[in-house]
Amino acid sequence: MSRSILEKAKAADLRPQSLAIKRVRAVVDRARRLFKRRERPADAEAERCFRSMEESIERQDWAAAKGHALLLGDLGERIGDTGLMKKAGRALRRLHGGNRTWQLIAASKRVPGKLEWDGGDLAGKTLLVDRRAGDLAIFFQFASLLAPAVNAGERCVLIVEPRLASLYRRTYPTLDVRIEGDEKPETLQADLYAGFETLAVHFWPDDPCEHSPFIPLQPDRQLAAELRRGYLARGHGPLIGFAWGSLNQAKDLPALEDWKDLLGLLPGQLVSLQYGEVGAAIAEFERYAPGRVIHDASVDQLSDMDRFAAQIAALDLVVTISNTGANLAGALGVPTIILLDDGFRLSWPAFGDSVDAYPYVQLVRKGGRPWRFAMRDAADLAKRKIETGYHGR
Repeated sequence: MSRSILEKAKAADLRPQSLAIKRVRAVVDRARRLFKRRERPADAEAERCFRSMEESIERQDWAAAKGHALLLGDLGERIGDTGLMKKAGRALRRLHGGNRTWQLIAASKRVPGKLEWDGGDLAGKTLLVDRRAGDLAIFFQFASLLAPAVNAGERCVLIVEPRLASLYRRTYPTLDVRIEGDEKPETLQADLYAGFETLAVHFWPDDPCEHSPFIPLQPDRQLAAELRRGYLARGHGPLIGFAWGSLNQAKDLPALEDWKDLLGLLPGQLVSLQYGEVGAAIAEFERYAPGRVIHDASVDQLSDMDRFAAQIAALDLVVTISNTGANLAGALGVPTIILLDDGFRLSWPAFGDSVDAYPYVQLVRKGGRPWRFAMRDAADLAKRKIETGYHGR
């Protein structure tokens, strides 16, 4: 994360906007879409396929959308258009497109002059893995796939975002972890190269019986235990983390008052996992759950992701909007409920309530309803999870 974005995130007041402001913003967004020319494929056949895919998505006809995305990907491969392959792959990711998803995205991200790993024998070889493109979540979504890569070769090198180095080193002690930007690319030599999606091609086949097992990232367990003791000293458990705001203005987020029923219905202590300026929101939440809301100022996820991971690992459950913390909780294997709006989001499937990369994550969708109904669904699900999985540890 660049310094300017980091400073903006730290200072941001991320209280969701009021209903009136949301309505005004919706009108402005519609106007912008009318005047903004969307990038379209130049090829006529690709244009027709792309338009059909978008129309199917608008109708939420997921089967038709998947069919058009598969055709678009095949066409992109045939004419050698990496842009089309990327568009098709990203759509298939949302549409449960299976291994074809990773084939297309991996192909669109190949680096010229670098010998891409084809899934062959890695014995005696060095494999270098980097993200190539994508936000921080990519390091969480594919974290499990480093395990078979590390075990298969002589040496595996990972180029990682600085804040995540400790997490990866702790999880994979034999992994050679390097920091993005610290070294010139030409000094990092390897026999074979791979993006994260290349690993997915080989380790997440369509046959679920052949999937590589989920390997959670390992937090600092001693620190997690210390944080847990501190939170429980304020009141009885369970400990439930929650986050409500995002810098991404395209998201339709619950208003603070929409959290009232959810927080009021949940038991135990409620731990803020929100970055940015949270004081006003915490004061509001205190009205809904008096004496049960914890804001730990010692945790700053924007500068110390390792302590943030320990905080999440200290909890029994996380309930959150879609954000970095949601992905980190999923990668840590902490039971997590993610509240999704009705957008066609990159990180999450367009239908269903499970996420292949995160076996302990469950999705609750707005589904065209006012947020308060989705929040009540999340509260019911959270209580069931607590009743079946919490044993006062």
